[in-house]
Amino acid sequence: MKMIDVLTSPWAIVPEKLYEIQEVYSTHLRGAMLDASAIEAAMNKKLSSSSKNFQVVNGVAVIQIHGIIAKRMNLLTRISGGVSSELAAKDIKFALSDSEINQILLDIDSPGGTVDGTQELADIIYHGRDKKPIVAFSDGLMGSAAYWIGSAANKIYISGDTVQTGSIGVVASHVDYSQYEKKRGIKTTEIYAGKYKRMASQYKPLSKEGKTMLQDRVDYLYTIFVDEIAKHRGVRTEIVLENMADGKVFIGKQGIAAGLVDGVSTFDRLIKNTSAIRSGTEGENIQRELNRFSQESKKSYNDSEFIELNKKLAERKK
Repeated sequence: MKMIDVLTSPWAIVPEKLYEIQEVYSTHLRGAMLDASAIEAAMNKKLSSSSKNFQVVNGVAVIQIHGIIAKRMNLLTRISGGVSSELAAKDIKFALSDSEINQILLDIDSPGGTVDGTQELADIIYHGRDKKPIVAFSDGLMGSAAYWIGSAANKIYISGDTVQTGSIGVVASHVDYSQYEKKRGIKTTEIYAGKYKRMASQYKPLSKEGKTMLQDRVDYLYTIFVDEIAKHRGVRTEIVLENMADGKVFIGKQGIAAGLVDGVSTFDRLIKNTSAIRSGTEGENIQRELNRFSQESKKSYNDSEFIELNKKLAERKK
């Protein structure tokens, strides 16, 4: 990803995290060059320089998707402790082809990341789940692009009442450096061909036409995002739009009620109990009842009934 793309490209990410990333890169563009050693000193930790190989536990491949998601590893992912969607895709393909691996567990704790590369990774998971059971699990945050990826699994589980899921949406921004350059006695003149080539240039205020162009791009990507969630979760697009895709972050069982999450479990339980992944008849009936809540998000649901259903689902995993 080019430096300027961090500031202008569409992201599927929790907005607060995007602003934090943009501030780092904006500082670089203003002249204070990013230096890995200085960043390490400020953060009091070494920056990651390579991807981690996944672990196999009891025939389950545990693939971590932690931190910012970007297509390729670069300084961004080194700072955030993030993951390359390309490398994650390679790990999943390998796990699908390995006869000693029976299932895949996606351990997700991420606010999301770049739109670029996310759909491709999700497609591999979606098509791979017919070959081997794939479960997504989070004990922290599964937001935006991270949820896009997780939704492609057979099932999604969270560890408890404070886990955050959702933030389904796309965000982009425009940074105008014209006044900053003016203060420094600099003026950038761009030479280009094509009406839209530099419609949203960072060297001039954003025009009405430029804003419309960016909004159209964000809206188009949002439509793709919503359609993919509907396909992955096996519901109508209207259900996703009505219940899930307004950019809201759902906490704990709110995510189950909205239809984003299938149930509550622990990491160890998912590893130990393969039956929790391969749902049986009783489990399907319980799950069907849980899904009923996601179809009635505008109605108040019986909380005690909801808790009881989750207890039944938990009993099957013991």
